[in-house]
Amino acid sequence: MKDYTFYILSIFFFVSLSSCGNTTRELSEEEVAISEELKTKYQHVETLVFDKDTLLASSEVLTFYSERDYSPIWVEKEGLNDNGEEMLSLIGDSRDYGFLPEMFHYSDIVGSKNSAVLDAEMLLTNAFMLYITHINVGFTDTLDYSYKWKKDKIQFSIEEELDKVALGESVKEIILSKQPDFWDYRQLQNGLTAFLDEYPLDTNHYDIPAFKEDSVLCYKVAHAALLGHAFIDSSVSAQDSSFIEQLRKFQKINGLLDDAIVGKWTGRALNKSNTDRFYSAAISLEKWRWKQAYPDKYIRVNIPEFTLYFVDSNEVKRKHRVVVGAYATQTPEFQATLKRMVTNPFWHVPYSIASTEILYGARKDTGYFSKRGYKIFKKGEEVDPKTVDWSKVGQNSFGYKVRQEGGGGNSLGRIKFLFPNEHFVFIHDTPSKRLFKNDVRAYSHGCVRLDQPFDLAKSLIIADGMTEKMPADTLDSLVVRGNQRVLELNDPFEVYIEYITATGDSSGNVIFHPDIYGRDEKFITNTFKKFN
Repeated sequence: MKDYTFYILSIFFFVSLSSCGNTTRELSEEEVAISEELKTKYQHVETLVFDKDTLLASSEVLTFYSERDYSPIWVEKEGLNDNGEEMLSLIGDSRDYGFLPEMFHYSDIVGSKNSAVLDAEMLLTNAFMLYITHINVGFTDTLDYSYKWKKDKIQFSIEEELDKVALGESVKEIILSKQPDFWDYRQLQNGLTAFLDEYPLDTNHYDIPAFKEDSVLCYKVAHAALLGHAFIDSSVSAQDSSFIEQLRKFQKINGLLDDAIVGKWTGRALNKSNTDRFYSAAISLEKWRWKQAYPDKYIRVNIPEFTLYFVDSNEVKRKHRVVVGAYATQTPEFQATLKRMVTNPFWHVPYSIASTEILYGARKDTGYFSKRGYKIFKKGEEVDPKTVDWSKVGQNSFGYKVRQEGGGGNSLGRIKFLFPNEHFVFIHDTPSKRLFKNDVRAYSHGCVRLDQPFDLAKSLIIADGMTEKMPADTLDSLVVRGNQRVLELNDPFEVYIEYITATGDSSGNVIFHPDIYGRDEKFITNTFKKFN
């Protein structure tokens, strides 16, 4: 009698679905029936478990349905409705946004969409809750790189967004509207989509022999790698000009000089699979989601890209090549405030360098200090280095401070940019200009060496409104005369030192930069491999 009464009521009455915006939609007879089935199956359930895996948003999903009287969003009697199909499609294409479909139980949804629509309903709501959060603030704990639902970080109501879906708004538009608004992110995301459309995600790795040891074998394996990564097909031999053409293209995509020479870094790039490249782009998209909005004016250095950007009013005013720290002396990631520039600076040599490299040089050559413009001090007093028996000075008993005088031979070059920080890292000129010709530029002790530093300095003088007290030609004369001068900025601004291994360009391409410090591996292991 109870079932018969419900059947009669469902014919003559409609249930009204209320959203947080006080807009309503009437449920159809079929939706009323499904809501009753959902209620019967789930109203006393405490945890949603599928394939022995508890849904990450389990309690939130159950609460959501309890509060809306189990009205369905994604399914109809015979399978998924239009909302469900759109959501499933977005999950299937989730690699375009740096995710893996299995983060959202893609296989479970596909398996249940026709045979167990009630399960599909719950799975899709769980997927929506995760997806819209992931795309907004990321899915990774920034401390240990573990996978995480960062629901407490978002600034919007997931329930309100779900109500919009129920009221007919596009699922895809709702979710994608929550992406970061950085142009760098947008270019990278578009580039990743284009890359995935063109290249399959192979998992092939190749041990490329050194060119100097066996040049023939080197190019033979390089050919096999390009074939395995689908940059060429089987009709292209290692002797074809198109092989060289595609090798150059491969180098450009991997942030390398496109000289068709299979050197160390090209070999390493060939060894990586396209899946590895996908992970690089996914990690990079994720890092953009962690960011707060940049200020109107800032400098950003991307370590693996070996590039500095000066941005003012959302416009890139300057772009410079840089040299960053070698693997043993890595440039750290941090944020600090640029306060001043110094022309013809002294270099106060860090103890780690003075007690090793400089001590080694002093033991070999008594004229070492004068040849390099170094002065040494003890307790504030200058000491003649020729009076010191350097054979008796040890690395752990180096009681001297070392300063290199300003000038063209100074390791900091003719100008440095100071932004006080705990790492004692800054940006500076360098006498070693030849290194800027290399594609991979990791040679410094940790500081950032800058190509064409005076062009940047002049742009900063203009942007800071310093032109009246410091015209550009005055800067030039200071440098030429060898004068040391501290130039205080009227309006100090932020400097960001970052580590992002994939970027996008304005042509819709993605560029994969060398992971010179191997920092991506922990990310991949702790996050993505969980879903393999």
